[in-house]
Amino acid sequence: MNCRVCDESVAFSFRERVLGKYDVSYYYCDRCGALQTEHPYWLEEAYGDAIIDADTGLIRRNLYFSEMLSCILFKLFGAEGSYADIAGGYGMMTRLMRDRGFDYYWSDPYCDNFLAKGFEAEFSEKRKYDAVSAFEVLEHTVDPIGFIADTFQKTNADLIVFSTELFKAPAPKDWFYFAFEGGQHIVFFQKRTLTEIASRLNLRFYSNGTFHIFSKRRLSGLFLNLLRGPFRKLYLLWIRIFLKSKTMSDHYRILNKTL
Repeated sequence: MNCRVCDESVAFSFRERVLGKYDVSYYYCDRCGALQTEHPYWLEEAYGDAIIDADTGLIRRNLYFSEMLSCILFKLFGAEGSYADIAGGYGMMTRLMRDRGFDYYWSDPYCDNFLAKGFEAEFSEKRKYDAVSAFEVLEHTVDPIGFIADTFQKTNADLIVFSTELFKAPAPKDWFYFAFEGGQHIVFFQKRTLTEIASRLNLRFYSNGTFHIFSKRRLSGLFLNLLRGPFRKLYLLWIRIFLKSKTMSDHYRILNKTL
């Protein structure tokens, strides 16, 4: 078996029961540091529900991600800019970002849009999104490099802001992020793995440990690190001076469409 990130040979690491019934082998790549399952033949069953019941931290994470994302996007694009949330689930991130005043749109081929209806992303050669968010997506992909390349191609974006939990080898078998019971997480990354992806796609890579960026342009790594502390809350207050929430304007926009 070859690595799904760098295509080098991988070594058996351990075996674990997934979805409570499939004995699945996990393999480690010495070259890029990726840890991955065997071919994920169980994915259709795993996605019977796109959001697993045990994900009790979903709302809390989205609130945190929306704060981080607001600071990054305002720093780079100010009050302008158009954005898309890839694999956006029920539409929570899109709704949160629009509530904060950003021109945000939803996309997810595997999940229904409940919270951001009317604000679905459209992809074409003429439609450009300045940036794209993809939270807790990369660990779900069979082809991580293909996913990143395709996202840049179809959105014409300058950068992708994403999250995925990183590990340091060897990853402990009791690591919560394996999520064996859900069966949706099939590849896991170290920082050097993400650096490898960026190198292969001729992108710049930035990370503060939990928040990561693949970018076509040079950014400030210092600013990203500052957002982990109290500076983030102060910067959010600054943003509110310039951005007006779209909560009510979206409300009337949707009403006008239905009349």
